[in-house]
Amino acid sequence: MDKVQAEKYLAYCFYLAEQGSGSVSPNPKVGALLVYNERIIGEGYHQQFGKAHAELRAIESVKPEDVHLISKATLLVSLEPCNHYGKTGPCTELILKNKIPELVFSNFDPNPLMAGNSIRLLERAGVKISGPLMEHEGHQVIREYVCNVTKRRPYVILKFAQTADYFLGKTNMRTKISSFASDLCVHRWRSEVDAIVIGKNTLEIDNPSLTTRHWAGKNPVRIVLARIAKNQRSKWNAFNNDATTYDLDDLGLKDAYSVDDLLAKLFELKLGIVLVEGGAQIFRFFTNQVFGMRPE
Repeated sequence: MDKVQAEKYLAYCFYLAEQGSGSVSPNPKVGALLVYNERIIGEGYHQQFGKAHAELRAIESVKPEDVHLISKATLLVSLEPCNHYGKTGPCTELILKNKIPELVFSNFDPNPLMAGNSIRLLERAGVKISGPLMEHEGHQVIREYVCNVTKRRPYVILKFAQTADYFLGKTNMRTKISSFASDLCVHRWRSEVDAIVIGKNTLEIDNPSLTTRHWAGKNPVRIVLARIAKNQRSKWNAFNNDATTYDLDDLGLKDAYSVDDLLAKLFELKLGIVLVEGGAQIFRFFTNQVFGMRPE
């Protein structure tokens, strides 16, 4: 397969991979295609953490009348196939079992268990390899996963709304400065992350639910950076039964904790993507310590 064709199909793999947003963390989002004679005969993406990988879904999607073409097709994947046993079997074994002759991939897997091991194994087995291709675009799809495996902490998204004259709101007063359209956008983001973080002021002033009620998707875990007595939690929406909620005591954090301390605790809970929705104090808490963040 030539480079122009490969990049066209990889772009579609990226699109497929993004369909797993909100469901696969802390695994990476991955999309895969099987192409024979410029025709897509199978496609799939990683849909849920612990379930079938994109490569298997692509193979399983092939129609019965096209199954005989798998051994003549090119497999395109947005990320290097796995080569280790976890919740599923190695995709390299799947590729060899189905006698797929050619693999095109976008990025090497940054996981130290992988880091090119699959590609080397497949090359030794006689599979034709093309890649990495479109590395920048492919990296954008897995940026959260890259942060998880290379920095050993959650990927952090810092969300805030401000007025045209650069104010976040009024002190100790609930101030609505965003629109319903932006609310929809935020609720979509919530459905795609593992946890939401707020501070005590946001809890007491806004009494937010921190759910995805305006968007289809799961409610993320809620993190309240305060100490809330057990017998006082029922009056706060963030402690209702819509999702799991942790405060500082639940996390086992001391009073003088740092951003690193907090993120380490959240990573222990397998929370790979965190959306920070607090006010000015929480914003300063996160930005006073320099680390890779994605402002929204």
